[in-house]
Amino acid sequence: MPIKQSKEGRIATINIDCPPVNAIDSNNWLNLFHIINDLSEDQSVNVIVITASGKGFCGGADKSETRDEIESIPILMDHLWKAARAIHMCNVPVISACHGYVLGAGAFIPASGDFILASKDAYFGFPGINFKVVVGGAHMTRLFPLNVVRRMILTGESLSADEAFKYGAINSIHDTKKDLYKEAFKLAEIIANKDRKSLVLAKKSLNSTETNDIESGFKSEQLLTMNIDKD
Repeated sequence: MPIKQSKEGRIATINIDCPPVNAIDSNNWLNLFHIINDLSEDQSVNVIVITASGKGFCGGADKSETRDEIESIPILMDHLWKAARAIHMCNVPVISACHGYVLGAGAFIPASGDFILASKDAYFGFPGINFKVVVGGAHMTRLFPLNVVRRMILTGESLSADEAFKYGAINSIHDTKKDLYKEAFKLAEIIANKDRKSLVLAKKSLNSTETNDIESGFKSEQLLTMNIDKD
């Protein structure tokens, strides 16, 4: 399965394995949505860690799916929105352990969650401006100052893990993928030992204090993108 899940104790792990670049198609965005929702309601789970196989965390949405089937774009957009929202609204904390490229729709995964850890080779970007895609701003403003978000969206330039750390977007940087996962699961163990009800209420409280409605903002961005070629 391209999106795999496992559980050990009170820690659930989701692994993205969609070679060659971990680009995710609409079916697997929907699959991720269902997995997150199920784990969110699982009383035995206190925390979720998202990892990925291969050379990068996620190369975004699978463009091959929509290249020749324009009518499938709204489906992809909807499933992507659902997956990102599920992560953001998940009852328990979500940790993203990012290595290599974290691009386009792939960046919605860590940007929707609660903790981001990265290897030193990680970089985050939204190259959509080069492909008539104008999404990303709603999620990136959770992580970066507005002037940095504007630069990312309007130029398509990426930010290195070091830059992301400087802005406070990621919690820590690690030399190797092995070190990254060691630290991610160390953090997960700390959270796993907390009272689940307290975690659920704390996350709801934290989400309620956010001033940026990323779900509505994302929908607006998607609508703009789907109308970009219309007169």
